[in-house]
Amino acid sequence: MVDGIKERFAIIREQSGLNVKEFAASLGMEGTTVSSIESGKREPSKEVLYNLAVKYSINLNWIFTGIGEKNIKKSQQALEKPSENRHIVPLLRQKVSCGPGVNWEDEQNIADYIDIFDMIPRLKIKRLFALCVAGNSMIGAGIRDGDYVLFDGGYDQESRDGIYVFALDGEVYCKLLEFDMTKIKIFSVRFVDLDKSELMVTLDAKDMATADRFTIFGRVLYWLHPNQIDINGGLL
Repeated sequence: MVDGIKERFAIIREQSGLNVKEFAASLGMEGTTVSSIESGKREPSKEVLYNLAVKYSINLNWIFTGIGEKNIKKSQQALEKPSENRHIVPLLRQKVSCGPGVNWEDEQNIADYIDIFDMIPRLKIKRLFALCVAGNSMIGAGIRDGDYVLFDGGYDQESRDGIYVFALDGEVYCKLLEFDMTKIKIFSVRFVDLDKSELMVTLDAKDMATADRFTIFGRVLYWLHPNQIDINGGLL
């Protein structure tokens, strides 16, 4: 177990004012599991850490290393809203279209959390993640450099044409995908006119080598302009 994580886990529970059974129920787990984590007999799972961060506004970097603030920063507007009405999305460290082929879902890849309650009040996607865009290759679709793209990281998704976050040859991209029988076509969209979309590459879905080169993370549902209040994109 990471050094000190059991103590920090216990601190969170104690400061919550809940006993072991109540704290476990708030995280959707058994009391015996909480006791095992606090005694150092087992490590908290990825799901437990995610729920801990969302429900108690915990900085995952702090729980792993003990460095930095214990709680993530929240806007004053978010603080004024009941916690059960907030919807917080992990903001990943890695920027789209550049960087090594890291595991984007790793807890240590989460830099912060975005509170999008006011912008998407009824969004019910359970595995929603955000990435920061670098570059303007999708500006024709309305996605600009510095925007946040929110994508559905669900395991079972129907493959259909749309904008996706995916990895190709170790690089992470946000591009338009078209699924044509056994072919997967990847486009940049620099112009509003989709007929002018630039074909980046065509992959053979039946080729075993494609599975090694290409991994879809999820379909983009929304993209946000951080300095503006408008939201673009649409739900599946």
